[in-house]
Amino acid sequence: MGPILILTQGFAGDRLGAHLIPGLRARFPDIELIGLGGPRMEEQGVRLVARTDRISAMGVSGLLPQVPRILGTMRQAAAATRDPLPACVIAVDVWQPLRFLHRFGPHLQALPHLCYLPPGPNFIGQSRVHRAAAERFASVITPFPHQARLYGEAGARVRLAAHAGLQACLRETRPLPWDQRENLLAILPGSRAAEISSSLPVQYAAARRVQERHPELKPVVCCASAEVARLVERRYPGLEHRPNAREVLARARFGIICSGTASLEAAVLGCPGVVTYNGTALQRWEWHTFHVSKLTELRARGIASPYVALPNILAGRELYPEIIDAPADRIAEAALAELAGDPAARHAALDEITRTLPWDDAGQVIAEELAGAITP
Repeated sequence: MGPILILTQGFAGDRLGAHLIPGLRARFPDIELIGLGGPRMEEQGVRLVARTDRISAMGVSGLLPQVPRILGTMRQAAAATRDPLPACVIAVDVWQPLRFLHRFGPHLQALPHLCYLPPGPNFIGQSRVHRAAAERFASVITPFPHQARLYGEAGARVRLAAHAGLQACLRETRPLPWDQRENLLAILPGSRAAEISSSLPVQYAAARRVQERHPELKPVVCCASAEVARLVERRYPGLEHRPNAREVLARARFGIICSGTASLEAAVLGCPGVVTYNGTALQRWEWHTFHVSKLTELRARGIASPYVALPNILAGRELYPEIIDAPADRIAEAALAELAGDPAARHAALDEITRTLPWDDAGQVIAEELAGAITP
């Protein structure tokens, strides 16, 4: 039997892929694991056929500069998977590159494909995304109950499993109770260099305004990588930064959090806060020109959630105020309002998110689905 091909993209994808490896190896100890990923997967013994950990972008404006790298990576992966032919493809939190991969490697199209963390987590109603994924993937594995319902309605074989990143959060650190939290103000700007340039200045300015009312709170920037840490050191030499965002979120009293998976990690680790995002000028132009009207239509039709932060989508209400593409004073105002509220009630609402999510090991669930897909 050929190897198992694991497809990931970006820093977060590499980390997620690595978390799945123990469960896959337990079920398939004699099958080689190959992948498109980065150092975290490599550390777990995955033979990389291409590096994709540095391929990450928001929107078309962020994607276009990376097209040459993406195409080169797809050619490299296609050439490396012709002999031996993989037994299957596992797409981890990525699906768009499959079209390019199939174009350069048509030999991969007929293989069983499994999807972990499928597209459209902000969709709460049926859409063509769900139907397309149901046709493409032999199995869809998701940690989100609303996605399981929607993909099941579209005809997909669906399994619920834990979010591997959240599993790692709770393995790596123990969240402190709300009344034992340290006076830390966690700042999570994101994992991309562009986010350090566009989001961090606004987040830090907001944190300074919060400090005027709460001088006991100490801002700490959580750095997703050594590259991000170097950028923070260079631009804000007096600002404390730490490499382990999960450890900070497990102890911090409050957070100013970049929109994305970080808000869900914050919820599971019991850290209240506000969710922000400030893109580049080109990203803002793209968003308002091409996406706002479409999103408004999808929300009016009941397809897209009125929220962007995953904890809010899961809860169906605003657990984290969403202050998107806004100046620092608006972020600070929202943060101060939250800090003035009832901390016990905030933490109880976050605990409910943890209770509603599935916690079966994702690697093991994927391995079970894979056994059914590749066993004659």
